[in-house]
Amino acid sequence: MPEIEPKVPGHDPNSSSTGMAGLAPSLAAQQWSADANHPQRTPGAYEWWHFEGIDSAGNGVVAMFFDGLPFHPDYLAAVSRAQRRQKSPFTIVKRELQASYYPAAYFAVYQGGRPTARFLNLYPCGTFEGSAETPELRVGPNRLTLRTDGTFGLTVRGYPYEMHGGRPCHRTDQILTATLTFAPSFKGVQQIRPFRPNGPGGQTHTWVIAAPHGRMTGRVQHIAGSESVALIDTAVDSLGYHDHVYGQGPLGNKLKRLAWGHAVGDTWTAAWHWAQAAGRNGPRVDGLLLFERDCKPVIIESPTFRAEQKRSTPWLVGYPGRVTMYGSDAKGNSVELLLQQNALMDNSPFHARLDTAATLTVIGKRQYIGAGITNVLQIPHLHWPVFSDMVLMAILPIRSDDPLWRQ
Repeated sequence: MPEIEPKVPGHDPNSSSTGMAGLAPSLAAQQWSADANHPQRTPGAYEWWHFEGIDSAGNGVVAMFFDGLPFHPDYLAAVSRAQRRQKSPFTIVKRELQASYYPAAYFAVYQGGRPTARFLNLYPCGTFEGSAETPELRVGPNRLTLRTDGTFGLTVRGYPYEMHGGRPCHRTDQILTATLTFAPSFKGVQQIRPFRPNGPGGQTHTWVIAAPHGRMTGRVQHIAGSESVALIDTAVDSLGYHDHVYGQGPLGNKLKRLAWGHAVGDTWTAAWHWAQAAGRNGPRVDGLLLFERDCKPVIIESPTFRAEQKRSTPWLVGYPGRVTMYGSDAKGNSVELLLQQNALMDNSPFHARLDTAATLTVIGKRQYIGAGITNVLQIPHLHWPVFSDMVLMAILPIRSDDPLWRQ
């Protein structure tokens, strides 16, 4: 993969509908600091920004920007080899062990609860652009900008892949593109907390619940062939969700399974996460959270967790069909969350996206009922040769001179 020097992000407000529109540096620092890039040089580090807008009928989009793709099998293999060879702390970190070697973007379109088009494109080393001072991220032709009015602008563009005979097949004769706006309902980052227990050596993994409630609008196009035949040309308008995760080491170290999800109502969002340790049980950072307009968040730390109805995907990613989480916060609010996994929306050798019915009850006060999404990761699968090969087939490396950058 050729290495090129990072470029300074452009500031042309006319270049796209995601333009900065004159956001003052002082205001940018205030609104952007917690959601900004946190570059890490430690082996296996990663960072991603996740935006989602899927309605109750299963129609919508998911967009992700990566500074270090934590699910790249080559990244995980390189870190594992280095750890085996070098028992002492790393003194020289080669570039293939760093996040900057694996910048990537993912985008998927869902219709009727199933992905109808998607891409996972990997870009040259050092081409991710982001800083704490400038409220903008770029990876290849994909761009995320915090605008003056507090909304996020997203432009995404990539070569999609299709599944044929159970194998990903890239379509460089097609373009999947979208121009989107995500408008948060609540001001400011809502919660910052551990995403999973610290890794060996104390590496932290941080979950920034930046905008758990908002509205996603825009347009998606899937274009095929030189004559620009539109396979998909559709508007997006749904409730949405945005979070952001970064870690100082491999996401899956010492974990068997990691799950997190959310359900979005008209004025509220419930979010949850839990981790299953590999081997002996370690410290827990599981959480159950409720965000509601004009109310302070309700946070349940390390709730009691009960999983029932064990199931697995065709790729043997295990998940519970029914989950109950309950506990009390520091103010005495007793909360119970019931999750019922209704259908498998998407799956890969290490990941499952589940259509979830969520019922959250604040005892004696109110009940919240809505549709949501649960994500389950089983990252140890990425160390299995057949599974890792299948994931590599879905990742398309993009050269710096590819016309995709200029379209």
